[in-house]
Amino acid sequence: MNPSLAIIDPNTLSAIGLKELLWDIFPEVEILSFASMEDFASDCDHYFVHYFVSSAILLEHSDEFEALKRQTIITHAGAGAAYAEAGYKVLDLSLPEEKLAAAILRLHREGHGGLRRESQGESTGKTAAERKADLLSAREKDVLALMVKGYYNKEIADRLHISVTTAIFHRNNICEKLGTRSLGRLTIYALLNHVVDIDAIK
Repeated sequence: MNPSLAIIDPNTLSAIGLKELLWDIFPEVEILSFASMEDFASDCDHYFVHYFVSSAILLEHSDEFEALKRQTIITHAGAGAAYAEAGYKVLDLSLPEEKLAAAILRLHREGHGGLRRESQGESTGKTAAERKADLLSAREKDVLALMVKGYYNKEIADRLHISVTTAIFHRNNICEKLGTRSLGRLTIYALLNHVVDIDAIK
């Protein structure tokens, strides 16, 4: 039985958004979402390595998750200090998409390594995003690093000593090569391919 990720959240939009981000980061891991603990309890066909649980669900079912604390990540709008003090990892869903992506990767690097499946990228040992690493030129990587740090076209041009037109040209090429204009997805690519350090995304 392959490991899977569970999202348990009655907020459908929140669950869909989180699922999309997780798929971008871990494309070969099965991710299932449940609107209630009853729905979750009825699924006995999967082995879950991590649980992304809304704070509302945790409050109602704290006993069930106490034993799963190491594998449980609380999803909450805000810092969720009380959950962190209780020993849970917390994911702040009120963050902008690129910062949320960085927070997920930070959790992964801080010991939630089970998020990546063993079989992922069997022949190369790389994720789908990492397999795109050679798509960008060195200059495009410079532009991407500044994009995900929040710089605008003029600021990118000034920092790299290029024209604004050239900065826009590189930006468009990056988006075309990576197949997305989503800053969250571009951030995931940049972090997974070491274009930018995770600590640069605050």
